[in-house]
Formats: sequence, structure tokens, C-alpha cells
Amino acid sequence: MKIISVLPSGPFNKSFDYLVPNFVKIKIGQIVIIPFGTREILGIVIGFHGSELPITKLKKIDEILNFPLIPISYIKFMNFFSNWNYVDKGSIIKLFLSPFDKKSFRNLETKLAKKQKNCSDKKNKLNIIRIKKLNSFQAKSSQQIINSLKNQRPKCYLLEGVPGSGKTETYFEAVDYCLKNRKQVLILLPEIGLTSEWEMRFIERFGFKPSVWHSGIKKSEKKNIWLKAISKVELVLVGARSSLFIPFQNLGLIVVDEEHDNSFKQDSGIRYHARDMAIYLASKIKIPIVLSSATPSIESIFNSRKKKFKSLILPNRATGARLPEVKIIDMKENAPTRGNWLSECVINELKKRFENKQQSMLFLNRRGYSPLTLCKQCGYKVGCDNCDTWLVEHKKSNIFLCHHCGFKKKAFRYCENCNSNSLVSCAPGIEKINEEIKTLFPSAVIENFSSDTMKNLKDFNIILKKIVAGDVDFIIGTQLLAKGYNFPKLNFVGIVDGDLGLHGGDLRASEKCFQLLMQVSGRAGRHLKKERGLVYIQTYNPKNTVLKTIVKMNVSNFYDQELDYRESSNMPPFSRLVSIILSSKIEKKLDEFAFKLLKTVPNYKDVEILGPAPAPLSFLRGRYRRRFLIKSKKNIDLNNVIKNWLNICKTPKNIRLNVDVDPYNFL
Repeated sequence: MKIISVLPSGPFNKSFDYLVPNFVKIKIGQIVIIPFGTREILGIVIGFHGSELPITKLKKIDEILNFPLIPISYIKFMNFFSNWNYVDKGSIIKLFLSPFDKKSFRNLETKLAKKQKNCSDKKNKLNIIRIKKLNSFQAKSSQQIINSLKNQRPKCYLLEGVPGSGKTETYFEAVDYCLKNRKQVLILLPEIGLTSEWEMRFIERFGFKPSVWHSGIKKSEKKNIWLKAISKVELVLVGARSSLFIPFQNLGLIVVDEEHDNSFKQDSGIRYHARDMAIYLASKIKIPIVLSSATPSIESIFNSRKKKFKSLILPNRATGARLPEVKIIDMKENAPTRGNWLSECVINELKKRFENKQQSMLFLNRRGYSPLTLCKQCGYKVGCDNCDTWLVEHKKSNIFLCHHCGFKKKAFRYCENCNSNSLVSCAPGIEKINEEIKTLFPSAVIENFSSDTMKNLKDFNIILKKIVAGDVDFIIGTQLLAKGYNFPKLNFVGIVDGDLGLHGGDLRASEKCFQLLMQVSGRAGRHLKKERGLVYIQTYNPKNTVLKTIVKMNVSNFYDQELDYRESSNMPPFSRLVSIILSSKIEKKLDEFAFKLLKTVPNYKDVEILGPAPAPLSFLRGRYRRRFLIKSKKNIDLNNVIKNWLNICKTPKNIRLNVDVDPYNFL
């Protein structure tokens, strides 16, 4: 018998030793079924060595599954991911083997040869329908990526271009090269809703459907995709962040589209940033990766300027259209009528566009009808039972809803506290703006565009097609509108509240607001030849530097200012941050453990530990929350510092401890 080390799928951070007969061929990366206690579980072979236990105490492997190996590059990726993000290695193994369990693996094993033949028979045939003629900037950029593919150089490219500059068509050239050379391609998108439009553009370019991976895809389809990926079958996969864990055997290129988008950061469960992990994975597989955005993250700009990333610039719109004209509307001088939220300037422009049968968009980053309902009589605010936050009124569905935990209750007219009929809605959501537009334009076709309308993907796609076809007069939406959609008929954008998101104690507040408003503004006039698109930004703070930068469409100026601020305050990307969040249903026990942790804080040079302090949302989903924030210089092994610190105190069962590396959300 020989001894092998197996890492089980599940909440395990170490491997276990098992026996196999000497004559059995088994390799690192082999998928196996092992006995574990009283049950059987899946695992992956990660090594061969002697055991600390006597051989008589070791169990035999139950079954070696006849599947291709998990590549060594993915095992290295697992080790890095686990160490960087404080995640059990076995939990990553579970993601690698998703969407299978041991039963479905066994059922599929008997059909594997037939399935692989079917996969091979269904190879993608290049049936190019239309190739857009690239401008000189696109052609030069795409050629540099292709040169990396030809020379098999692992390089990270930052593809930066103004909204509508043709970034997708540029990296499509590299996808084309991969297909012709039978290489697999992985393209990450931040939102499910984006895949529909992206898929249409892909079909138009290549003549076949790419494979799609996200939470709305059937498990049977996910199994088929997984099998193709691990069996070296030609595959172009567009997916959400979870597609990063599919073990490709022949991956040639990774693209992270809209790389700046916060959706790539997972803030619950296994916390990680898909963009950052994708960069590491590409380096281990030794393939190029393309990060694409009109408004790159501060980290990517920083790495580009430090020459860690290769910068590719697309300065002009691919259609030849000019960038939109942006005007600031000072709401102190242009106050809306009582009970309304749109200034006369915006209303006049909407009337003009409607009369000329042009499409207009109104952007407000608030779902629902109103974010706050309060009683004028006693001051009572309608709040969530499970969170330290207000409930949002959704008039269409007649409910009050918590956007943090999902708690909801039927909307009511009388105050719960004093029983008076004095409840009023404060500040608008997109449903309120919709109501205002309906009053002004009774015959208009209006569509709300938010995560509420995206719950049913089929209905969402119908709305999307109507907008693209020009069958919608007014689009009213939230941050979903900033996700890279191309609306050819849209010429005017009104931003209802340009101040929303500029403040609030978030390190990234300015960055997020700039990206959001710049992306939304970039929807206007992308296909106009003679005139320019127009953007109005309503604000009570017209001198704000972020808004001034957007008026001038001067992206580099914003990054210069923001990097100067981050450097002077010694904040990321010039330093590192890690957040530790403690939560419990028992507040007293939570505070006792938090201060116990504080007493064991190690004394490291150039490491600053702040807290414990109540988190900005100190009560969430029925649990009290406390936060530590750890800050260090870039050259400090902060992961090791935190690991040593947290090993001193054992976390009680009634307390959850979550480590968030490079936090994006400070709630």
C-alpha cells in the first residue's frame, strides 16, 4: 500500500492520509471519494508522503473517480486563495467540484466517455457574421494582447477607454485568436443582467452562443460546462465571479469586464475579490488577463502607473460620436416644485426629447418609492426589526422592505407608534420619479431599470430589447444603468441626485461616486454623428471636485487627485487594510470577546489596529456587530500577523468572526 494526502471538500483546512494499493495509478489532482467518520465525501489528492499515524490506523480510499485531473495551477491557486482570504482550503475544493456531489459524480462516471465524445462533436465552429473595422487604437491594443497569446507570456493588461470606445470589440480579437488555436476563454462580468446584451454582441461577432454561468443557470447545464472545461473541449464561458472556480484544463485567456465594479467583491460567506484572484490565477496558468473599464479602480490605475500592468488606451468613441456635454444644475437656484424632485431645467429637456421622439434616462441610485418613511406627529421612523436601518417603501408591491436582510411587512397608513395618520415619505426612490414622469407625460412608455426588475431574467431581457429598439421613451433606473449597457437611441441623461454617495465615511466614496456618475453619463449620445449627447446633474453642491471632473470628462485628473489624497493619508493602494467583523445575538458576550481580543493585540512595527468599535450597521440580520480595522505598510505580511493574533483566542460558538481582506464595503 502507498500513502496519499487528500484534501476533503468542506470546512477543512488540512489534508488527511489514506491508503491505496501500490499497483493503482493515482496522481496529484485526482478526484476521489474517501471515508470520513461515518460518511463518504469527495476530495482531491494533493500529495504523497509518509504519515504520522501508523499504517494500521489509516483507511483505504473508497473510490478513485475516472475524471481528468484538477490542474496543478488550480491547486496552487487554492493555496494562495486560502492564505490570502482566510478561507478553509476544503471550502475552495467544494467550489472546484461544484455543481457535483459524490452521487452525481458516480452517475456521470459511467457516461463520461460518451459525454466527452458528445462534447467533442459539438465543437464551436467559427461562423463569423460580422467583424467591425477597428480604429487604430483598438487594432494596436488588440495586437498587443494577441502577441502575448502567441508568445505565451503571462501579462496583465488594463484596457482603459471612454464609454463607447469599443473595449469589447478590442478584446474580441484576442478571443478570436484563442478560438482559432483551440484555447478556452473565461470572461467575467459583474452582473447577471449584463450577460444578455454581451451574449447578443458575441453572437453577432462569432455566430454561435457562448456558454453562460451564473446563479440562474440550471444545474444540468453547469455540469455540462464543468465537464467541457476539465476535458479540454473548446469553450468560451461568460460568467459571474463564481465561474472563477471552474477547473479549466486548456485556458488561454481571462477577461474581467467592468473590472472596477463592486460586484466582483463578495462581502458575505467566502469573502474575496474576483478580479484580484483572477489576476493571480492567470499568473499561475501563465496566460494573459485583460481588465477592461472606462473608469478603472484606483488599484488598477496605481498598478498601471507602477508598470505592473500594461496600459492600453482607447481615447475615442468607436462610433465617431463625441463625448456628451455635461451640465451642473444647482438645486439651490433651480428648486423643484413642492413634492417633486425634478428641476425645471430637467423637465424642459425631457419635454423637448419626448416631442422629438428621443429617448431619455433618469438616474437615481435608490430602489423603491422612498428610502425613509416617518411620522410628522411623533418623529417615528419605520425601521427594520432585524437591522439598525430604515425600511424602504415599495409602493408598487405595497410593502416596506429592508434592503440589507430582506425583512418586509405590508405598507401601512397609520403610525405604529402614535396611531396618527401622519406618515410621510422622505426623499425619492425610482418609483417616486416614475410617478412624477407619469404625471408629466401620461402617454409615455416608461420602464424602471433596477435589481427589482431583474429578479425575472426573462422579463428583464424583454425590457432590455424594448429599450435598445427605441420603444421606450423614459428609462428610470439605479446603478444597474452604469453596468456597460449600450442604448443606441439614448441621447439625454438626467442625474436626479448627484450628491448621493459623495459622503458617508467610506474610504472609496469619491471613487465609487465618480465611477457611477461617469458611467451613467457615458450612456448618452453614443451613436450621434452631428450633435452631442447631453447630461444634467442635479446637485446642492455644485463646487464638488468629483462633479467638476465629470463636467470636463477628465478621468486622469480625478485619478491624480484621488491618488494624492490616498498617499497623503497613507490609505490603499499605498497601504493595506483588513477588516475583522465580530457578530452575535448576545451583545454582552460580543463585547466581552471583542475586548478580550483587544488585550491580546500583538505589538508589530508599522501595523495599526483600530477598534473594537460598533460597525456603521451595528445591528444586522438580528445580530450585533463590532469591527476591528487593521492597517499596515505594503511590505508587511499582514496575513501572517492576523493569523498569529487570532490563534491566541478561540472564538466562542455564539460569536461569528469574519475576516475581510482589502474591504470594499465599510458598513
